[in-house]
Amino acid sequence: MELRQVKIIKTLIETGSYTKTARRLNYTQSNVTQQVQLLEKTLNQKLFDYRHKQLLPTPFLKEILPMINQIYDAEQQIKQISSHNNTVRKVRIAAPESLMITGLSEVIKNMIHNYPNIDINLQNNSCSMNQEKLLEDEVDIAFVLNDGVNHHKLNSTLICEEDIVVVAHQEAPNHFDELLQYRQYNHFVINEKGSVYRNMFEQIIQNNQIDIIKTTELWSIGVIKSLLLDNIGFSFLPYRTVKKEIESRQLKVIETPFSVEKLGSYILTKSYPWNKDINQLMIEEVTNFFSSK
Repeated sequence: MELRQVKIIKTLIETGSYTKTARRLNYTQSNVTQQVQLLEKTLNQKLFDYRHKQLLPTPFLKEILPMINQIYDAEQQIKQISSHNNTVRKVRIAAPESLMITGLSEVIKNMIHNYPNIDINLQNNSCSMNQEKLLEDEVDIAFVLNDGVNHHKLNSTLICEEDIVVVAHQEAPNHFDELLQYRQYNHFVINEKGSVYRNMFEQIIQNNQIDIIKTTELWSIGVIKSLLLDNIGFSFLPYRTVKKEIESRQLKVIETPFSVEKLGSYILTKSYPWNKDINQLMIEEVTNFFSSK
């Protein structure tokens, strides 16, 4: 597999178009098509399918995509090292909102200030998406909130444990059973599907046969809190994300008839030699920050 073929495959996945790929890479469309066909012949596998007028990777391409990303990343690292006027090391980080708004952004700000030779590329996704991106080598470091991480390809470090609480406006009833008696509060306000703590709560209500009248999906914890502060509904969130509002007596923790297990915040990495030092530095900076809180 040649480097130009690697670039073509990655760009085709991103654009979903031979025309756009040719334009972005400054190739002719026929050259892009030819390189894909040559690679398919070499591998004896089809790489793309057209389904519903969309160019989509085949299951085989999805399976080898992490290795393609490794080849591409290795080339980028070699370019960085060989460049006489560029000593900046790039690191791609994926983190959930619950950590970004409760301290991780401050850690990253400090790292940007203290380590000018490290260029941090940050993205925000759900925890499951962060782990998936790390497995596919689309990021170098992933942060997740989970009840444990067990994957043979990943190294995990526990940052801290997280209490997950039912929370509502200060004027809401104190107990969950009573809260659900009021239409104003029997309204679950939560982020989009895929959230670990949303899945956790939905399993709780299923196990306990609890009837929730209405569920509203919102795109951020900040927007969720704005509804709660307007005395609408309840949510199920990491305590750390609502700590300020609870301490200022704007929101409160609702007592529940069911127990809630703690989750853990983890930093996930892979064991590649070219970024081992940066990974270790990030682990130390993050764990030191959160252990002091």
